[in-house]
This record gives sequence, C-alpha cells and structure tokens, in this order.
Amino acid sequence: MPGPPDSFLRRLLLRLRPRLLARVLLALGAVGLLPLAIVSVGLADLNRGAIEEQVLRTHALAANTAAERVASFLAVRRSLAEGMAGNPLLADPSSLAAQELLRQNLGAWADLGVIAIAIVDGQGREGLRAQIKGADQGRIDRALAASGSGRGSVGRGREPIPVMSPSGAPLVVLRAPLARAEEGETRDLGAVALVCDGEALVEIAQPNEIGDEADLLLVGHDRRLIVAARTPLSAFPEELVKSALSGKLGGAGRFRGATGETILGAFAPVPRSSWSILSRQPARVADAVAIRLRRRALLAIGAALALIAALGALAWWTVIKPLKDLVRAQRRLARGGAQGGGDEIADLRDAFSLLERSVSDREALAQIFLGRYQVIELLGSGAMGSVFRGWDPKLERTVALKTVRLGELPNSESRASQLRNLRREAITVARLNHPNIVAVYDVEDAVEAAFIAMELVDGASLESLFWSRGKMTAEEVIPLGAAIARGLAAAHEREILHRDIKPANLLLGRDGAIKITDFGISELASISEKGGAAIFGTPGYIPPETLRGEGYGLQGDLFALGVVLYHALVGKRPFVGGTVRDVVRATLTDKAIPPSQSVPGLPPMLDQLVLALLASEPEDRPANAAEVAATLEGMATEMRLRWRWRPEYEPMTTEQIARIAA
Repeated sequence: MPGPPDSFLRRLLLRLRPRLLARVLLALGAVGLLPLAIVSVGLADLNRGAIEEQVLRTHALAANTAAERVASFLAVRRSLAEGMAGNPLLADPSSLAAQELLRQNLGAWADLGVIAIAIVDGQGREGLRAQIKGADQGRIDRALAASGSGRGSVGRGREPIPVMSPSGAPLVVLRAPLARAEEGETRDLGAVALVCDGEALVEIAQPNEIGDEADLLLVGHDRRLIVAARTPLSAFPEELVKSALSGKLGGAGRFRGATGETILGAFAPVPRSSWSILSRQPARVADAVAIRLRRRALLAIGAALALIAALGALAWWTVIKPLKDLVRAQRRLARGGAQGGGDEIADLRDAFSLLERSVSDREALAQIFLGRYQVIELLGSGAMGSVFRGWDPKLERTVALKTVRLGELPNSESRASQLRNLRREAITVARLNHPNIVAVYDVEDAVEAAFIAMELVDGASLESLFWSRGKMTAEEVIPLGAAIARGLAAAHEREILHRDIKPANLLLGRDGAIKITDFGISELASISEKGGAAIFGTPGYIPPETLRGEGYGLQGDLFALGVVLYHALVGKRPFVGGTVRDVVRATLTDKAIPPSQSVPGLPPMLDQLVLALLASEPEDRPANAAEVAATLEGMATEMRLRWRWRPEYEPMTTEQIARIAA
C-alpha cells in the first residue's frame, strides 16, 4: 500500500537535493568565484576617466614618495655635516687632530656615498680636504667650487648644491657653518662641506610603480635638472613645470602637452630644499591599463575555476569518500536498514539513528556513581587522579570530585599511604572555613579508588587566565593578591602551610570569588617547626631556603605568592630557565628584576611589596600573610579597586591551549 502523499513528497525532495560534492563546489564557487566575477564585471565597466583618476593617484603617490626619499637622503647627510661642524677639534683646521677627524669620518661615512669632506673659510677658500682614494678629483673640485660661488657668506649656504655628471649621477654638496659666538657677535669661521655621490637620487627617480612610459624628474627651482632622464624638462607641459617650481604643496592633474596631447602629471616639493619632483605620463596609457586589468581579471577567474576543481577533488577523496565508507560501516553494525536515498549527510544521520536505536534496544546505558555522588563530566586529569563535575542528589548541589587511582599504586602499603594523605587533605581543608579557601564536604575510600567531594568553583584557574591573556593590570592584581593573602593568613593562623601556591591552585569564580585549592601536599606543622629533608612544590615557586635544605615555613608560602603576583604583572615568572636545574639555580642566585622596569607606571608600593615577597632570605620578607593582605587591601581601598569576573577571563579550550603551546 503506498505511503501518504507527504511521505512521497519528502522522498522526492531528498532525491532532488544536491549531493554533498555538488554543495561543496557550489559553496566554493559562491565564496571564491562569485566575488571575483562581480569585481571583474565592475572592472570591465570602468570608464576611461576612472582609470585616469587611478593613474593620477598613482603618480601623486610616486611623486610624494620620491620627494620624501630625496628629503631623507639630504637630511641624513645634512645632519652629518652639522654634527661635524660642531666638533671643537675643527676650531683649528690645520691641526693634526682636525685632519685625523676628517679621515675617520670619511671612512665611517663612505657607505652613505660621502666621497670627500672639506673645510672652507668664510670666503669659500678651501683649507683642508679628505677624499676617497680613487675618486675623481676634478669632479670634486668643480663641486666644491660650485657650492661656494655666488653665495657670499658661507653661513648662508645651507642649500644642497647639485653638480651634474655625464654619467647621469650628480654630486651633491651639503655645507654646515662653523660659527662661534664672541662678545655677543657671531664670528664666521667657515664651513664643513660634504661631497656626496648622488647615485641613490638616480634610483629614487626611477620608480617602477608608474609604468614604463612614465617619466619622473628631480629638478631645482632654477630649472636645473638634478637627475638626468630620457625625457628633457622641455617635454613636460609648461603649466606642470610652473606649478612644480612654485614651491607650493604637491598636486596632480591633466595638462595639455606641446602637441595637444593630454598629459597626466604630478609634482611634489622636496622638504628643506629648492628641489621638486615631477612626473608625467600620456593619457593614452590609461586605455592600456584598462585592457591589462580586464585580461588579468579573466586570468584570475580561470585560476579560481581550476582551484575550485582541485579543491572539489580533494574534498571527494578526504571527506566524501570516507563519509560514504562510514555510512556503509554503520549500516553493517546496525545489521540492516533501508538504503539511503538522499545526500551523504542525510544518509549518515539515518545510519546514526538506526545504530542508536539498535544499541538502545540491546543494552541500557548505566549511570556512573562515586559513592552517593553522580559523575557528570571530567574536568581535568593528572598523574595520580582526576577531577570530575559531580552531583550530590542528597543535598541537591553540584560538587567537585577529586579522585586518586589507588589501583595503579605498586603495593598495599603505597595505597594505604596515599589514603592517609587523602584523608589528611580533607581534614586539613575542612578545618579552614574561609571565603578564600575551597571548602571540603566529604571523603570516601575503597580498595581500588578514593575521592573527596569539595566545593565546585564555576570559573577558571589563574593559570588558564595567564594562558589567554599573558598578564594582568595592577588594578586587577591588587585585589587578587589581597584575597589570596587573606586566605593564606587564615590557613597560617591554624598552623597550616599550603606548600604549593601557584596559578593552577588559584581559582577565579564567575561570581567574583577567589579561592585557594589543593592542599594535597600541605602539612600540619607548628610555626616554629623546620621541615625535614623532603622538598615539596613546583620549581620556580619553591623558596630559596627550602632549596638550600633549610625547611619550609610560613615565609615559603609568601615567596610563592610573590612569584604569582610578579607573573600576573609582568607576564612571566621572576626566576626562569630552560630546565628544572636552571630554574633552581636562578632561584638561588638571581635577584628579581623590579616589575616596574617592565610595567611603567606601576604603583611604587606594589612594586616594593612584590620585591619584598621575593627576597632571598625569609627574614627580609613581610612578617606574615595578614600583613601582606592588609597592605594590598589598603591600596585597593585607596584606589577604589574591587575584584569582579570579566568576560575575558573565560577559560580557553584544550585546542586553543594546544595551538599556543605549539
């Protein structure tokens, strides 16, 4: 008997739905090809005027860039001349010290194209010169003569002087006056003249971005051509030349050439000089640019089609084919079932549904309990145990279940010892009823496993915050440190040491709570007791006195607190190294660098407190945790600071941490 019409319609729609490969290709085309096609059509519709505007903007950019590069060329060499002119050794140019100064500077500045340095008097007469061996002395003589002619006082001749060469690269002379004030008057002592090779100016005047048919010139305001070019200045439109040589701001526009042809041109003045950059290009080049753009657009579309085809083939072999194999395998596991008639995703969904019904029919899923507590999910795992999110059905509250895998211990004595440690941890924390310490509710043990039920802090550890943010602001660290210190003070009052204060054992709740957890290696000890030979803790947080074999006291927890606060402010621990041995050596021998050196503007009192906590000797640290808490709370009150959970504190996923670690 045929099925209802809606069932028939559904089967028909499933058969008409595109297969997965077709959808992949459509998605790739929509993402990669469609935007490219739209851009290509837009480029094809661009009119000649729009292309000309683009060419003008390119010319303006090229002219301004070249002008800035020329200005930089001059500024560097002008500063060399001015710096040398201020040297007192040049007060007597005939002295051996002055001659040695010229030789040394010439050798040091040769890489900048300085080929000669001369000292000239107030009338422009040369008194002392040093030049590169093998340099053309005739060119240097002409350059120095040109720089001193027609300018009167040397002190007014700061303008760079170009001297042309048949090779096209000019020599540029830059002068700086030697002047000394005597009894309210400035005495003209002459000048330092640097003769520089202008080959770099030739390279500046040949930018590639404006095309082969474009010309770019470097010209003085007296129409002197500074850099030789294939097109003379007379080939440039007169209106463009006048605008450029006026010394005004740069610009670009269309100009009429001598033959009536439209010329696209731009100009820009060179700062602190009477030079300008000019560029020109025939307007007909805009048509060629449009043709090239259309051709490149077509090539890009062809390349995109080829890439989509390659990605489609890759998707078939790496995704779709394995997916089909998975569907067939699931149907075999489910022992039959109708063959799929839709796409691969629908087939996979149907196969999963069939498999789920099959498993549900054969065996009900068991509920997992630890004692009276129901296990909900795994929160973390370590070498000796795991932490689960659990549910207490009796008191109807969420708990954290910390387990120890006793079955993996080598013998019964080890299991008994671990059980004693676990009970001691539970008893230790249960004695501490404080808002900054995680509360313990229960402890249970069996032959193969044991666990404690404790308060679940919904949030993140300080360690995960360091992973995501690196460091914190002083406004965050002050109330954070106050809360940790207050929790330690409560423990120390009961003669309880934590022994492993570190970011992983400091929890931040979304409700604004700050709590210390994991007293698993702490011991009940009197304040006067000196610990034995065993060393507990994490390298980098263990105090120097413990590493020296002097035991662990209350000051050891304060040292670890100092490391945590330092890490929070600076973004790294104060004592680091490539190996554990290096970390221990740094802790014993190095002195912590003040956090304020890495964090300018840090409150001085906070900077001093962190350094005091990190003191090598216990007696140089604060007296107790209560004193530290009072200091930080006072700062928080004065600065009106209050700790609160922020969205950026959200813990990172395992994948995000793995990517950062890699």
